[in-house]
Parts: sequence; structure tokens; C-alpha cells
Amino acid sequence: MTIGLAIGWALKTDTATVASIGAPAPDFTVPLIGGGSFTLSEQLNEESLPVVLNLWASWCVPCREETPEISSFAEAHPEVKVIGVAVEDTEEGAGRFATEFAPSYDLGIGDAAFEAAYPRFGLPVTYVIDESGDVTDLFNGILTQEALEGIVFG
Repeated sequence: MTIGLAIGWALKTDTATVASIGAPAPDFTVPLIGGGSFTLSEQLNEESLPVVLNLWASWCVPCREETPEISSFAEAHPEVKVIGVAVEDTEEGAGRFATEFAPSYDLGIGDAAFEAAYPRFGLPVTYVIDESGDVTDLFNGILTQEALEGIVFG
């Protein structure tokens, strides 16, 4: 059944708009918890910093374990833009998560278009996008600050 779902998803997905390593990251805009919005292309044009894009959900136990580590990474590396985007979640749940953890990086809420552009087979998932807008890495699972530094800085 899982193989069938994966094949069906692959056949329905336009690969030009799906994040993949070595390809340009699909542009997106997400509303930020607490107000405002984040647009990838604007971030890359204005700041020209690499972006760590972490996908999470309030109900995801591994995401809860990982959030303090990513927050520590964000604090230690202002030369990298870190953003977390809630997927498969509710605004209420994501808002409670943001209040509980108060990470040092922005949190947004993804919609169906975002979720289609940034696929995953579980949570958490972290995409690394270089300053030119290309996806350079993808990591499924819990990241520590040290592991994230190794991925981002090689």
C-alpha cells in the first residue's frame, strides 16, 4: 500500500515545483505565527544567506525534542536564516507549540501548496537551501545542533 501511495504521489507531482537536492528550491510564502510572513525569494534577495527550513508539527514528539537544538543552532549562527514551518497541523496547535518552546527562529504555518512543494515521509524534515536558492541537503529525522552544523557548513 505504501509503495502504491508513493507511486501515485510521484505521478501527480510536478517535479519542477518539488524541492530536490541540487535543484532550485520552490519559492513559498508562509504566514508567521505571531504575525507577518516569510517569502523564500525575498529572504534570498534581501539577505543572501543560506536558509535552514525545518518542517515540524505540534503533535510530533521528535519535533519537540529537536526544536531546542535548532534554536541553539539559530542563536549560534546568525549568518544562516532558520525558519520552521508547521505541516499537517492546526493553527491552534502550532500556536501552542510556539508559545511552549519560544524558539529563537521564526515559525510559520504551511498550506497544501507548501506541503506539496516540500515533500516528506515523516517528521521532522530539514531542507538546507544555499544563498543562491538551491537545495543542497535534506535530512529526515531529529537533528542536533552539532549535526546541523556539519550539514550546513560541511
